[in-house]
Amino acid sequence: MKTKSKVQSPPKPRILIVDDDPQILEVFSSLLEDAGYQVDKAEHALAAVAAVVRSAPDLILADIRMPIVDGKELVQELKSHVDSRDIPVIAVTGYDAPGSRESALKAGYDDYLTKPIDPKTFGKRIGELLGQFAAKNK
Repeated sequence: MKTKSKVQSPPKPRILIVDDDPQILEVFSSLLEDAGYQVDKAEHALAAVAAVVRSAPDLILADIRMPIVDGKELVQELKSHVDSRDIPVIAVTGYDAPGSRESALKAGYDDYLTKPIDPKTFGKRIGELLGQFAAKNK
């Protein structure tokens, strides 16, 4: 009698979403889980740092404007540590004023997405970003 050996599929990429709006956390989380990602959520920058220490994500989606510690300070903190400096951090923000993108990239974000996001293409866009950063780091 033959036994089938189980082929282990690679682990799903882990995405950390950082936003002070609980509705955004739920919507993004649901869309990304439906697209096949593991998702962690943090309602503020300090919780995000703790989440990264617990289990380093493959990608971080972080709002820029948050109370206490804003997203730019979060990115600077993450990029200053050996264990987290190579994790791509994407700004996801409702602000798209002239210079906002450049300011975010200068602060250390690796890319920039604006809200509202398109729910139909969000998961695919995150996959594209993961692919770009994986290719860059090879």
